[in-house]
Amino acid sequence: MSKTTYHPHIDALRAFAVLAVIIFHVNHNYLEGGFVGVDIFFVISGYLITAQILKAVSEDRFSFQDFYSRRIKRILPAALSVIGCTVFITQLLYLPDDAVDVASSAIWSSLSLPNVYFWKFDDTSYFASSSYTVPLLHYWSLGVEEQFYFVWPLVIVLFYKRLSASAFMSMLVLTILLSAGIAEWLIASRHSFVYYMLPARAGELLVGGGLAALLHYGCIEKPKRAIWVFPVSCIALLVSVLLINKEHTFPGFLYLLPTLAAAGYIWGGFNNNSRLAKLLSNRVMLWIGKVSFSAYLVHWPLLAFFRYGYGELSLPMQLVLFFLIFVLAHLNWRFVEEKFRHKNLPFRQLLMRQAVAPIFFVSLISASVIYSDGFGVRYFSAQYKSQFSEKQNNAKAPNSYKHVCQYWRIEQGHLTDDNCVLGKGNTPKVLLWGDSNAAQYIGILESIANKQRWSFRNISHAACPPIFSGVEKFVTGKRLSDCLSSIELVRSTLEQYDTIIISSAFHSYIEKNDDYFNHFFEALATLGRTHKVVVFGNVPVFEHFDRNCRAKAINYPLLNCDYVADTKKIDIINKMLRDFAERNPQLFFVSINEWLCQEKCSPYIDGKVMYFDRSHLNVIQTQSYSGTLMADELEKVLQY
Repeated sequence: MSKTTYHPHIDALRAFAVLAVIIFHVNHNYLEGGFVGVDIFFVISGYLITAQILKAVSEDRFSFQDFYSRRIKRILPAALSVIGCTVFITQLLYLPDDAVDVASSAIWSSLSLPNVYFWKFDDTSYFASSSYTVPLLHYWSLGVEEQFYFVWPLVIVLFYKRLSASAFMSMLVLTILLSAGIAEWLIASRHSFVYYMLPARAGELLVGGGLAALLHYGCIEKPKRAIWVFPVSCIALLVSVLLINKEHTFPGFLYLLPTLAAAGYIWGGFNNNSRLAKLLSNRVMLWIGKVSFSAYLVHWPLLAFFRYGYGELSLPMQLVLFFLIFVLAHLNWRFVEEKFRHKNLPFRQLLMRQAVAPIFFVSLISASVIYSDGFGVRYFSAQYKSQFSEKQNNAKAPNSYKHVCQYWRIEQGHLTDDNCVLGKGNTPKVLLWGDSNAAQYIGILESIANKQRWSFRNISHAACPPIFSGVEKFVTGKRLSDCLSSIELVRSTLEQYDTIIISSAFHSYIEKNDDYFNHFFEALATLGRTHKVVVFGNVPVFEHFDRNCRAKAINYPLLNCDYVADTKKIDIINKMLRDFAERNPQLFFVSINEWLCQEKCSPYIDGKVMYFDRSHLNVIQTQSYSGTLMADELEKVLQY
């Protein structure tokens, strides 16, 4: 295939892939498997690059210099322009600490290592809501591709003439299966590595490469009679984006469905004059396909900038931003992609002008943001610094404090760690146990324990309820083994304690299964036979709460930080807990909601933020206010 040959159906596949990704990122409920659009892009890239290299190597005209010249012109100007704009905008909009993080990721992204950065330095899952405000997170896929481009041409050059066609294809197939196997094997324990890094993703690019090799060697030909391949591939692509979701083990062997479907689509689309092929390759799809690279580059930062300040998108705003994505994509394609990809320059000039110089410039801007502590151009604004100092919130996640012993999987050593014991007593006879919604009470309990001179151990397992049966109803498959192991380990040590203080994310678990209280009450009854049990209730939940809202409002106009909780559901939960405790003499119910909802339920008390996120208290802030909420009744219940 000549490198100048244009196949419209491949642009249509690019359009399908980028639309799937954008729709998923606008609202993942619209298209739960839209993220596999990235995997489809990998197949397209693997096919096109491998086809070009194999043809050039077989004709003894392959040149690494020519290959990387094309890659530089195709990728770097468009990618670096978006990185530079992103860093500049974040230093105007983002809070200083977050602007530093963006600037750091920008340097790694400009060096083709964004996936390494997000694997090593960002431990948040790609699917976590907090990831949706990290504006360069999507560059991980460019990192995978660019690293592939450094390895794959060398492999072909070394082995093409040394291996027979069957041996070369066998090597390809084995590598694809090995890559998928690595992903499948490590996904539970090394999720970030699997999601972001080349070893687990190479197989997807090589599926496209495998198609190119099969065509090159003549193992298959462009289909003439196998007309079924194209429509079946289209159906498989639709099934992939509709039915695969973030709860599945992905990437892994499951990625063979969308990638093989994409390869089948590419093969089945050659010389295809069917109505379906013509329908899919309409003018709109072909235009989207042409600007797909720029659309992918600009869509995530634009959505991240909005979400960082205003939270989730309303339907009208989704439509506005969807339109803006393609406006910006067209501008980047027209004035950057097209302008630079057709320039004919000697390699050294090209390297300096389109790679070294812009990378240096982006890194310089990023470094200035980092060394100005994230203030950037705001460093010289005394007004901003004053406002920020007044409104910033330094709350940290409960598990970031050394004395908060919260883990995904509890090990034996955690149960003997002295850092997990608080208060002024001797040997702790009180255990605080539960999930993160139990850990949030540590500051309050420590104040009471210090005042009454007793001590307690705290241990909590994240997203894992403190129950003894039915756990699988409330925990995802990936977390179930860790959760069950943690529960059994804690249960084996309960005899060391006289009092168990317990709580959980009641509001969250009953949404997963309304049978939760049957299992929780069963656990309370079991504990109550041998222990005094104190149940802490559910605090109000503030949907869309942002602890940094007031600081963000400096730069985001019309940002409303006056959150109000709807406590009807929480009141019902706490009434059920209270009623059950009153029927059992060894059980006691405690709630601090009267203190939190003095006039109205608000995450602020005296202008101070009492919450870390929508449903978790700020451990340090509530501890400093504990004197105002330690009513006689509360102290009496917790008296040990």
